[in-house]
Formats: sequence, structure tokens, C-alpha cells
Amino acid sequence: MQAQHLASRKEMRRVFFVVPPQVHMLDLGGPLQILSSLSALGIAPIETVCVGPQKEIKSFQGVTLSAVRPLPARLGSGDVVIVVGCKFSLDEPFTPAQSQIVKWLQTVVKPLLGDIVLASVCTGAFLLGAAGLLDQRDCTTHHDHLARLQQRHPDAHVLSNRLLVEDGALITSAGVSAGIDLALHLIACRFGAATAIRVARENVVPFRRMSRDPILDVQLRYRDHNHLAIHAIQDFLTEQPGCALPYQELASRFALSYRHLARLFQQECGITVKKYQQQLRLALARRLLKCSSLPIERIAEHCGFASVQAFRSAWRQEEVLAPSLWRIE
Repeated sequence: MQAQHLASRKEMRRVFFVVPPQVHMLDLGGPLQILSSLSALGIAPIETVCVGPQKEIKSFQGVTLSAVRPLPARLGSGDVVIVVGCKFSLDEPFTPAQSQIVKWLQTVVKPLLGDIVLASVCTGAFLLGAAGLLDQRDCTTHHDHLARLQQRHPDAHVLSNRLLVEDGALITSAGVSAGIDLALHLIACRFGAATAIRVARENVVPFRRMSRDPILDVQLRYRDHNHLAIHAIQDFLTEQPGCALPYQELASRFALSYRHLARLFQQECGITVKKYQQQLRLALARRLLKCSSLPIERIAEHCGFASVQAFRSAWRQEEVLAPSLWRIE
């Protein structure tokens, strides 16, 4: 439901990266690279903008960032704001630059939350907390700072062992490379699983989730490998989950024997081709049950099941409620 919440917003056109002094380079560079790929790959003309309290900002790693734009006075519906993590002393008051970011979050961002999406990477959550944006919300940060975030903001619900925590239009992520997971999550919510897969593969990064993170769409699971032929077969099956092509013919399309395909697929994905395709078909069936009035028989046929009985048998392996009861839940 949360992913639908994000996807239902107006089209994403701008992503603002809020860059504080002593910014961590990977906290910024990871999600910036991922989201910039949307424009570079010709997927969507997304503008990625680095903004901050200073025109030049020295990173904790020693690199100085220049031409950082001022914090915008106005935001538009559908904009995304990502507050990037930095190195700062949690035992000292905020610096003037950090306080400027907090004031901007309070005056410009907070009134629009819901029209825009707000996110943080790593210690960026502390700036959100100081602006009162974490109160009564689920959130997370780098594992070393969870207790301190909770101590500073007792009204926040700080969660451990999470890469991502999504609470409505606010998403917080854990340390460093979790910013990449955040960016892929935003792409999947806004542009769909196929686009997120394409961007992830272009940047050679896997989809990751911990057990209580937002659940990955089945199209995004089993993608943490680098075998091009298996990715191509997954793309083919994802685009047409109802395909009834015999597995021998599927394998030959990709210049493989079925025995070789079966072995490679299990080795790379940890699941059989048959089970993977069944999960794709059931995911399609769930969408059709919720979003259409098609009878069960038509849904089973559309999803590629040989019969209604075959559909019901596969359904019972993953769902407790019968399809007709699941539809009205």
C-alpha cells in the first residue's frame, strides 16, 4: 500500500539532494548516480539538483563540492527531497549551516509533506528530527546512531535492523550504501519494477531488503546476480507472465538447453524457473483480482494457468483466503 501511495503522486520531475557540510560522499554519490540514470538512459527527464546552505561544501572525505545551489524557496507537487548524511558531533549544538537546513525543512518542506516525498540517508535523519518531521513516525538511521536518534526524539519510532523505513511520504534509510536502496525503491514506486531493474543492472547493484523492510515486488526479487542470460530470461517472463511457452522452447530462445537453463536459473536465483514463473503469474492474478471484475476463470486463463484448478492449487500455496474472498478484503 505504501508503494501505491508514492506511485499515485504527480509525476516526479525534480529530486533535490540536500547537502550539509562534512557530507559523506557515498551517502550522496550512490543515490545521485542511481536517480541520474533515469535521464541518462532516456527513461524520464528527471532533474537532480544538489542544494545546500553553502555554494561550496567540503565533504568528510576531503573532496570539496562546488556550484551547490541554494536551498529552494519553493517546491512543486511531486518533487522529492533527499537529506544526505554527514559527519557531525552528536554531543554539540548544530552549526549555523545545519540549523539553516533545519529551518528550511520546517518552513518549506514540512507544509508540503504529502504533496512531496521526503527522504533521508544515514545521519540525515537527525536533521529531519530536529525539524519535527519524525514525531509519531517510524524511521531509521545508521545502526551506530539508532539509540541517539531515539534519545533526541522520544516521540519518534526508531526501528533497528532496517535498510529502509517508509511512513507515508517520508522514507528514512540506514547508513551509507542504503541510499542506493532508497533510490531504487523510489524508482520502483514511481516508474515500475521493469525500470528499477534496468537502472539497477546498468549500475551493477542488487536489490536488497531486510525481513521487515518494504517488501520487494516479485519482479524485483531474485535479481542479485550478474548472469546476463538469466536476467534476459527473467525480463522475458516478467513482461509476459501468462506466456505458456514450453520450457524447452524458452531455453532455445536464449541458446540454452532446458537442462542447462534449469541448472543456471536455480544456481543464480535460488529458485526454479517454474516456481519463479508461478510467482509472477500469482502477482498478476492479485492485481487483476483487485483492479478488475474479471471472473476467476478468465483471470486463470489470462495468467497462463492451464485450468482454474491449476490456478487454485498454485494460489493455495501462497494465500490462505480463496481468490473470491481475497478480492473483497
